Amino acid sequence: MSDTTSQISGAAPAAGGDVRPAAIALSVRTFGLLLATAMVCLVAPNLLNDPDTLWHIRIGQDIRATGAFPVADSYSHTFDGAPWIAKQWLSGVVLSLAHDLGGWAGIVAITIAAVIASFALVHGQLARHLAPLPALAVALWAFGMSSSVFVARPHMLALPFAIWFVIHVWNAADDRRAPDLLALGAMMLWANLHGSFTLGFLAAGAAFVHFAARDDLLARPGTWSLAALRRHRPLHGWIVFGALCPVAAMVHPYGWQAIASTFVMVDNAALAHIAEWQPLDFGADPLAAFSLIAIIVAFLATPLRAPLAKAVFVGLMLYMFVTHARFAPFFYLLTESLLAREIARCLPGMARRAWERRGDFDGLQRLAGRRSRTVCTAMAALGLVLIASALTTDRLQPPGTVYPASAIAAARAAGLEGNVMNSYDFGGALIRAGIPTFIDGRADRLFDNGAFIAETIAMAGKPEEIEPLLDAHEIGWTLLKPADPNLAVMDGLDGWTRLHVDADAVIHVRTPSGASTMRASEEQQMSID
Repeated sequence: MSDTTSQISGAAPAAGGDVRPAAIALSVRTFGLLLATAMVCLVAPNLLNDPDTLWHIRIGQDIRATGAFPVADSYSHTFDGAPWIAKQWLSGVVLSLAHDLGGWAGIVAITIAAVIASFALVHGQLARHLAPLPALAVALWAFGMSSSVFVARPHMLALPFAIWFVIHVWNAADDRRAPDLLALGAMMLWANLHGSFTLGFLAAGAAFVHFAARDDLLARPGTWSLAALRRHRPLHGWIVFGALCPVAAMVHPYGWQAIASTFVMVDNAALAHIAEWQPLDFGADPLAAFSLIAIIVAFLATPLRAPLAKAVFVGLMLYMFVTHARFAPFFYLLTESLLAREIARCLPGMARRAWERRGDFDGLQRLAGRRSRTVCTAMAALGLVLIASALTTDRLQPPGTVYPASAIAAARAAGLEGNVMNSYDFGGALIRAGIPTFIDGRADRLFDNGAFIAETIAMAGKPEEIEPLLDAHEIGWTLLKPADPNLAVMDGLDGWTRLHVDADAVIHVRTPSGASTMRASEEQQMSID
């Protein structure tokens, strides 16, 4: 019998009487789901705080309406017609369906479902190897540390599939078997939901190395002959699985481009100006610093050891997290999941098997075990109540800092003409409103072109550079945040005046004299040409 089977068997302990450990563990896992649900419901409005949510909804709506997948940009005026693909198309479709069915509550509901599913997978993996309370504590800690990037965006919709895939291939390697071909379906969904799916290739490759090391395949003569491969079914299964992983990822409207597009973020000048792609700032996030120090202390103060391939993969996720803060869920949620077996081995007092054998359950555990069905039903009902309460609050809408609804309505009422120059955070709102943007959050294959974002930010607040930019892009109006450094520039330019001002946005428009000056400048340039 394998280690995993013995740990989850739920056999009655020597001193446990009529209380089944599996029933206690189920009650604790349900309690964990309730706590995670409460945590995410408390901050439900914050799930709509990202401007990119808005453009994903619009693109999903357009794909559903036309049945066509974009291959060129039509959402900005600065790069109109430039090559661009909606590689995360499925997330856009899901978000647009959720919005059409339930408004902003629908968007929040689908995001909460993805977050809770991710927690359930991590907690379930930990509970296979650790006693219920240690598993719960570790899962909640990892969940809380990951919560800073919980927003209604493609990476959250893909997270449950990513976690399931990575845990599955590593469990297969630990159990000396090949991954199930069902995991290829998870890879296919992951690839269509979010561009992080190439991490799954790395996870599968590292897990295969771990599998080969456990079976000492590299040292066996003749292991890699065709005859030996046919006899060694797990090895044969791994090779087939590895070959089919990229094939599954290319079951995508854009085929091979789905894989190629994940590498465009390398050496992307735009990343230095996007908060989620910044390196981890330990000064601004002391809790993250403390957590990493605690992990290092745990490795130094205990006999915790991981196999080399697993240690390398965990190190890769740590590197991704430290260099780009947006990868917090992959580091926290997956690291604890992958190391659960090693934690149980080096700290046997926390192991599930040891807990089952001791059978020294306290009164609360015994009650939870004997009334497991009632306890789980009650907590599930309470969780649904929490979700329903979160979805019916009147605060469930994007904040004005990313969706300046009043300003956009004022622009429409005024019938503004010409192109807009907008603050970066307003790009999603403009796309959703059907107004071509100057700049928006599609930094992967579009606004990194010629380091557009970097150059635009570099000239911010400089009248001598902003004024020619306005003419070059035929800007007829601007939509800027009150803190945008270009706001003062616009206030000081001749030929421009404020049309709308509120707490979230300011609109400037060209005055008739300003428009005449621009036309004269264009005519003069044409005569010179």
